[in-house]
Amino acid sequence: MIFQAGVSESGRGLAAHIAEGIFAGVDNFDDAREYYADIKRRAAQAGRDPAQVLVFPGITPIIADTDEEAQAILKARHGELDLNKALVQLGRPFNYHDFSQYPLDEPFPELGDLGSNGYRGHAEKIKRVAREQGLTLRETALRFARPFTGFAGSARTVADEIERWFKEGAVDGFNVHVGAPAAFARFTDEVLPILRERGLFREDYAGRTLRDHLGLVVPVNRNSVKAADVA
Repeated sequence: MIFQAGVSESGRGLAAHIAEGIFAGVDNFDDAREYYADIKRRAAQAGRDPAQVLVFPGITPIIADTDEEAQAILKARHGELDLNKALVQLGRPFNYHDFSQYPLDEPFPELGDLGSNGYRGHAEKIKRVAREQGLTLRETALRFARPFTGFAGSARTVADEIERWFKEGAVDGFNVHVGAPAAFARFTDEVLPILRERGLFREDYAGRTLRDHLGLVVPVNRNSVKAADVA
């Protein structure tokens, strides 16, 4: 399988032409649905079956006994953010640019083409969000230091949100991140059974390969076709 990651214009074009799975860097439902529709449209225009180009945003679910408890965990994690580390992390998509040289409480600096040769899609998104929302450098650093946490709540709340994204055309699946074995256990033991009850997750493996599990066809081997033509 060919996996690709990137949300820039060039990244989308590449994904539509060659990718079978895409790790999409989106952090809200509206952006995810726009990205999903755009990729499927581009794949069709490239002569491919859009159903064979699968989109998998990354999520970091926070699961607790109640929604209130999960939100408290989320708030505590955000409160622990270190600004200096956030500035270092912010520089990563901009070729590790040093943001500590700028005033923290002035508008996000103009960077020109900086980031076009790094993590381009992410750099473009940071610039766009900072500009559209009028964020200062401090606000931008903290905004993008926070992991995507749109899936925080009880197991049922998290399952509801997964179902919404799937049924309303924003994803084909998810790349689930966890920080500890206990977090993974809560997801598999509490969220997955709900999704299975709703027919949204398989009961067992669909085959022997990842391609089987994802419902992707085996592509024709171009070398074999050429050999058969010669024969």
